[in-house]
Amino acid sequence: MTSQPADRPRPRDAGPELLALARWEAFCEWFLPHTARWPRSCRFTLVRRLQDHALDVAEWLVVARYEPAQRAELLRRANLHLERMRHLLRLARSLGHGSSRAAERAHGEIDEVGRMLFGWRRSLGEPHRVPADRRAAELPR
Repeated sequence: MTSQPADRPRPRDAGPELLALARWEAFCEWFLPHTARWPRSCRFTLVRRLQDHALDVAEWLVVARYEPAQRAELLRRANLHLERMRHLLRLARSLGHGSSRAAERAHGEIDEVGRMLFGWRRSLGEPHRVPADRRAAELPR
């Protein structure tokens, strides 16, 4: 285990940006090799899209940490890519790629990072917006 430089906080003592980034990096360390073992029939379609989305999210989290002016937009994009990954994973699972256990783990990690990004966005003062379809469902009849 490497030692932490004295001027850097430990990850759990750091802000939401470092926690989300560390969690996403750990997910990618598992996810990228896992999807690389999927059948060749889906490697250049689903796997490529999933891996590209995962790497895009990692890149945007790094940039968002260091570019305050772009932070809200980058977090919005990252959240959108997480949602795309959820849909692609459901599609892959319905086509029989990957195990149920691996899909459950991937969905759990994506959901957790999504909650972390939501918290980060709220800490920036971004209002919580309820989607229009959900607002309509909550209206009294």
